[in-house]
Amino acid sequence: MEAIDKTSPLPLYFQVKEDIEKKIKDEIYIEGEALPSEIALIDQYNVSRTTIRQAVEQLVNDGLLERRRGKGTFVRKREVFSWDVSELRSFNDVAQKKQFSTSTKVLSIEIVESDEVVRRIFKDKYTHFYHLERLRYVENQPSEIVTTYVPTSIASNLDKFDFSKISLFDILRETYNIDISHAEKKFTAINCSSEDAQILNIRKNDALQLVETVTFDSSDNPIEYSIARDKGLISTFKVTFKK
Repeated sequence: MEAIDKTSPLPLYFQVKEDIEKKIKDEIYIEGEALPSEIALIDQYNVSRTTIRQAVEQLVNDGLLERRRGKGTFVRKREVFSWDVSELRSFNDVAQKKQFSTSTKVLSIEIVESDEVVRRIFKDKYTHFYHLERLRYVENQPSEIVTTYVPTSIASNLDKFDFSKISLFDILRETYNIDISHAEKKFTAINCSSEDAQILNIRKNDALQLVETVTFDSSDNPIEYSIARDKGLISTFKVTFKK
């Protein structure tokens, strides 16, 4: 019998959900295979049918489980959203090419003063930046949080655009006539913070891919700096080396 703490302030269904999710992550429950029956889970966790149904419903909504009519509940096979980082493409471009269902939620956009973070990239050339925070979804699952800095002097009124519907790269090219030339990326493994864990629907200290991107124009000037915290469950990054 699994250990469920009935004295904990955490709801029982949430504890069951977290345990099943961990078993999926640890590959105790394998992708494509059936979850134990409802009766088996009731016996396993010593909780009510309602509690099990709440936990399973949440995992279905999170995209980790799927129901098959007449067959039961199965661990969903994860689709992999693959980025070829040798190509300079926007999130929307990659999504359309791969035929994935994606969406973006704007968490915030504001003007901020230069600080140590952006001075590492832009030096002292600019004093103010648009600070854009977005949450990206792939196949209805939260995939990554992206923090972006763009100098206000090269893209005035950038905060007037709805970046839940349009690409930042497209706006920089088409509205501000910026010739985007190339980008540099840096990858680092980090642990998820409490705040990001809530947004990405994972646990604190779970592993994240930190992807820092500096985008340059044709004169080799940095015009955009992004920091993505990607949970890596449904996205991978690919590099192509050519001789």
